[in-house]
Amino acid sequence: MTGSAASPLLKVNGLTVQIGNGRPVDQVSFEIRPGETLALLGESGCGKSMTALAVMRLLPPAARLSGGTVDYLSAGNARPLLSLTEAEMRSVRGGGIGMIFQEPSTSLNPVMSIGRQIEEVLLLHRGLQGDAARRRARELLESVGLPEAERRLDEYPFQLSGGMKQRAMIAMALAGDPELLIADEPTTALDVTIQAQVLELLKTLQRERNMGMLLITHDLGVVERMADHVGVMYAGQLIEVAPREQFFANPAHPYSRKLFAALPERARHGQRLSTIPGRVPPLDTQHVGCRFAPRCSVAFPDCSTLEPGWHAQAGGQEVRCHLFDPARPCMPTLNTPLPTEPQQTAPAVAASPLLQVQDLKVHFPIRKGLLQRTVGHVSAVDGVSFELQAGRTLALVGESGCGKTTVGKAILQLIAPTAGSVRLGGVELTALSGAALQPLRAQAQMVFQDPFASLNPRLRIGTIIAEGMHALGQRAHVAERIAELLEQVGLRADMATRYPHEFSGGQRQRIAIARALAVNPKLIICDEPTSALDVSVQAQIINLLLELQDKLGLAYLFITHNMAVVDYIADDVAVMYKGRIVEIGSADAVLGKPQHDYTQSLLSAAFTRMRGAA
Repeated sequence: MTGSAASPLLKVNGLTVQIGNGRPVDQVSFEIRPGETLALLGESGCGKSMTALAVMRLLPPAARLSGGTVDYLSAGNARPLLSLTEAEMRSVRGGGIGMIFQEPSTSLNPVMSIGRQIEEVLLLHRGLQGDAARRRARELLESVGLPEAERRLDEYPFQLSGGMKQRAMIAMALAGDPELLIADEPTTALDVTIQAQVLELLKTLQRERNMGMLLITHDLGVVERMADHVGVMYAGQLIEVAPREQFFANPAHPYSRKLFAALPERARHGQRLSTIPGRVPPLDTQHVGCRFAPRCSVAFPDCSTLEPGWHAQAGGQEVRCHLFDPARPCMPTLNTPLPTEPQQTAPAVAASPLLQVQDLKVHFPIRKGLLQRTVGHVSAVDGVSFELQAGRTLALVGESGCGKTTVGKAILQLIAPTAGSVRLGGVELTALSGAALQPLRAQAQMVFQDPFASLNPRLRIGTIIAEGMHALGQRAHVAERIAELLEQVGLRADMATRYPHEFSGGQRQRIAIARALAVNPKLIICDEPTSALDVSVQAQIINLLLELQDKLGLAYLFITHNMAVVDYIADDVAVMYKGRIVEIGSADAVLGKPQHDYTQSLLSAAFTRMRGAA
């Protein structure tokens, strides 16, 4: 990869990771210079996170480094990371190289307060302790937009929302003032306004410290804003590298072009998104020829037998694809536009609402003292009202902590409402006991924000999906139904025997969606269902949700911070701020001509191309 004249800060050459007979990272090479950002793109399972873990020497026990070199060059001193002792690597991790992990729920220590975890880094790498360390920890939390930073220092991870945990993880990674930052999906759980703040913070720190960055993300809007160079990975290999401007102006590899075609803002509302057929091959696949050939719409016979080499293009772009081999002039070209999916028919709207929420309130008590007396209340949800009809999608948007998830849980009576009415199919849910509620559980399900925390780590995937069916007395053809659901969400039927920890974040999200669909509900509350997914799988899931809605008349309460997905999937939009809905209406009205200042700020913070944008 061609870069600037400055010496590299990180130099990776031929990095290879072995798991059994498979190579989840195979001959990967790249360089990152001070002040430069390299973004890695690709679907879940392509090897992006494994590459980062290999650089940091944090591979899981089943994986081993089988080739290549990783050199960290600090102040002219080259340190071969793959040859360092574990004690030497501890001085590099967090200090020289910081890392923001993809899953904050598993990377934060559940039995240590947030402040203490940050102060550990400050003591080890900056020599700060006591009041000085606490002041610096508070400053770091404030810098990443965590509200009430002083109070959060004494809280534990389970007391924070998904977005708050992600921000705490970012603060911890920055605590050691690293020269190089590896950011693995650093903004996945963040709403657009906090995402803008965090990315601006990272860019500011990068400018001030001349910090290099390896950015792993599935958000092309973030890549366009942050990256200097882009690397596209597929099945363990880099298949395209290019400067950011060249990549966005002319993505070369057929796989890269498919990723762009899957973006929701690139399709008309009501039309199915373009998807990539098939799936990323398993880790133990013995590859022959081009790894993308089985899924490529322009593949020809040689692609299945001959491995492609690198071919340089204009503007510093390089692509690993036979189509760009000048020695093969009589081959298919990429000039043909990518096919679009057939138009969908809009579902009929029922005369009466399926869900009616009226003046819903959820207040949490504040307890103090030895006897834990209630001294006040926090109004998490404060008078929310809306209706949702069968066959329609209402998007609920707003910043982390505004009460969106609490609304969803209160509707399902997973949290007892303080006041208000929730009617599902004309039945008042707030008046029912647990036993009386059980038959109605089949009508309304929820896809939770954190798939790892919502899946029982001791149960196999098939058992997890079948739990709801067994609890509601649906015991016929369970095995066949599990296989069908796994295939529907883009997984293989034989994965039913695996455990949650054996899957990537995106795959766990698909399992959570399959579990929600298992009991054939009429209403699904989707809490950030696509936040952990790359764009190709996101397109599959959105298409699946729309197909099910069209076929079954499902209603969706879609909680998300992805405004491009809202623009594509929503019929109506409700904007929440501090426990209240401040604007509600059709998607055309709210997104096209927002009236409230807060709605306008949300839309202005979105990086993806919205309707009406250039």
